[in-house]
Amino acid sequence: MKTIRKLTAIILCIALITGILSICASSVGYSEDRDALRSKFRRANGPEVMGVDIDYSYFCPESNNPCPLIVYMNGAGNGTYEGKELEGTDICYWTSDEFQAKAVNADGMYVMILRSPDPIYFDILLLEPMFEAIRDFVDSHNVDKKRIFVFGRCLGASGAERLITNYPDYFAGACLMCPRTRISASEAYMLRNKKIWIFCSFFDTYSLSPFFTLPSWFNLRLNTADSKNIMLTNSILAPRADLLFNHMIYPLLEKNFNDYDPGDYPGLRTVDGSGKRVASPDPIVFFTSGDFTPASTAPVDNPVTPDNPVTPDNPVTPDNPVTPENPVTPDKPD
Repeated sequence: MKTIRKLTAIILCIALITGILSICASSVGYSEDRDALRSKFRRANGPEVMGVDIDYSYFCPESNNPCPLIVYMNGAGNGTYEGKELEGTDICYWTSDEFQAKAVNADGMYVMILRSPDPIYFDILLLEPMFEAIRDFVDSHNVDKKRIFVFGRCLGASGAERLITNYPDYFAGACLMCPRTRISASEAYMLRNKKIWIFCSFFDTYSLSPFFTLPSWFNLRLNTADSKNIMLTNSILAPRADLLFNHMIYPLLEKNFNDYDPGDYPGLRTVDGSGKRVASPDPIVFFTSGDFTPASTAPVDNPVTPDNPVTPDNPVTPDNPVTPENPVTPDKPD
């Protein structure tokens, strides 16, 4: 009987603690609701490149000073029509007054949400139109060229990884959520001075963590120049996204770790590159703080195209750059 009472007391204590944490995590309010935040966005198209122009939704901060840019890419099913890319994500919360005020050494942040026209997704969408849409936006707005970041979830994470590894001089960092892509050792070396944050659920049935996230994290830890510049947020389980079990870990990023129920993410923890646990993770502060190199304004020599792909057998590294004298083509993979 005493044993049963002790077990009951322990269970009640755990339930009480979980309830308190849930209340704490969901107690943050916003000055505007989601629909009001989405109404702040406008739409535009990037320049036509190789017969393709990328349309997008965007938000501009109220500032005359340069501000960081967050480029966001959704997963499959969020590009079926114009504006769907905005409806399919909660990154609009980053435009709230509360989140805009968190940007370090800036009056706010630009937010740009690219649309991939279904059924073509960011894992296979031509890179050059994506990049030129971003560069055209940057050139047309008062963007801080030292702080341009690419975020993506699921197949959008593949797009973010492709952009930062093919244009590493342009972007300051990336956030990959439930990624279906792996960062190779040579790519991790190329990104050694970049800020990278990966979100994953171990039992994600679509973006298999042991196959995608763990190899990427291993390579990033081995190559990063500063262990505080890389972050990993993982959990054992996560909410279901339609038929994809344990997939919805991205709301943590979209709401900057506010307004969530810890019970939805058992085993949730965030660590830096040294393995040290981060008690109060804050993606906005993480990405906008620090010293950065300005994005290159020079034309991209020999850009990656269907006739000039980068292959696993011939990755772009400091010792093997893609140049007019050293192109990568199907007839010359190495």
